[in-house]
Amino acid sequence: MNGGNKQPASTQAYLPISEIKEGVVLLRDGSLRSVLIVSSVNFALKSEQEKDAIISSYQGFLNSLNFPIQIVANSRKLDLTRYIESVRGLGNSQDNPLLKIQTQEYANFIEKLLEYSNIMEKRFYVVVPYFPAGVDVTGGVRDMMKRKKPELAGTFSENKKKLLSRVDRVTEGLASVGLRCSPLETKDLLELYYTSYNPDTAQNQKLVDVESLGQAIINGGGNKDATL
Repeated sequence: MNGGNKQPASTQAYLPISEIKEGVVLLRDGSLRSVLIVSSVNFALKSEQEKDAIISSYQGFLNSLNFPIQIVANSRKLDLTRYIESVRGLGNSQDNPLLKIQTQEYANFIEKLLEYSNIMEKRFYVVVPYFPAGVDVTGGVRDMMKRKKPELAGTFSENKKKLLSRVDRVTEGLASVGLRCSPLETKDLLELYYTSYNPDTAQNQKLVDVESLGQAIINGGGNKDATL
C-alpha cells in the first residue's frame, strides 16, 4: 500500500485495552480488571466517633488486601437525556390536555436548566486487577503496547473466577466502611471508557448498542470501513 493511501490508525490501537467481555476488561499484557462503582459517604456530617470508626474500618480494609487496587473519582457533566425523553413520552401519553402541557413544560425546563447550568455529577470507582502467571508487570503502558500477547496460565474462565474472588473481598471490605459496591457489566464498562477517552464527543454522540459494535460503523476515510 502506498504511503498516500495509508489509513490513519484507529484510536483503539493506542489503548492498553485488548477486549471487554463478560464484565471483565482484558489488557494487552494479559491481565484482567473488574471495575466497581462505589457509593459515597457524607463524611462531613458524621460525628467524631463515626469519623474515627470509618477511618479505622478503612485502614483495616486496606491492610487486609494482598493485591493492589485503584481508586478513581470521575466527574462529568450531568446527563439527563434519557430522563427528559421519558418525561416527554409520558406527556405525550396523557389524555388530559392540561397535564400534557405541564409535563412538556417541565421537560423543557429541565433541558434549559442543564443547558445554562454547569451541573456536574461525581462517581467513584474501584478497579480490581488480576495478573495471571506469565504477565510481565515490570513495564509501563508504553511497554505493554509493544509486547506480543503473552502465554498465560489458565483459561479466561479460570482467571475470571480468581478475579471475582478478589472482587468479593473488596466488596465485603468496603461494606464494613458503609459503602455499597456493584461491578460494572460489559455495557457499563464500554460507556465508562468511551466517555473517559472521548469526553467532548460523548456529550453529543452517544455510544451505540453493544450488539452493533462488531459491525462496520465508522468510515476510516478510505475504501474500507473501520470497525470498533
